[in-house]
Amino acid sequence: MENDDEVSEVLLKIVSLKTGIERDDILEANRKRKFVLARCVYVNLMHLFTDLSEMDISKKIQKDRATVYHMYKIHEDLISVDKNYRKLFEDCSDSYVALVCTNKYLMIEPAVLMNRLQKAEREIQKLKELITIKLSTTTNDELVTG
Repeated sequence: MENDDEVSEVLLKIVSLKTGIERDDILEANRKRKFVLARCVYVNLMHLFTDLSEMDISKKIQKDRATVYHMYKIHEDLISVDKNYRKLFEDCSDSYVALVCTNKYLMIEPAVLMNRLQKAEREIQKLKELITIKLSTTTNDELVTG
């Protein structure tokens, strides 16, 4: 069975490679946008691909749980409006899935893979609902002002 600590380390390496930001710099206390976005991608990948609790994730990024929850929230916002962020997240996610599926790093047990697939499907459904709500709000605003 895979180890969530190993998975989180692999995810951090992927984010580092895709962003060009050193591993330690992603974890460093820095508020520059590129570092914050890289951390946000990393946190949300851990949320998606591991069973780590928010407390465990917060320890890995050396922040508190409130920061992790905030990163979940800004991820939802960014994924729906920022195409560069969405592309980065999808690239990192796809890289991890490809790595696992090609069996270069580790073998996922079918039950674990199914659990993660279901978790990803729920996340996709939430995002679709969020997009639908935003689209219907935009349409309603146009009708009122038009």
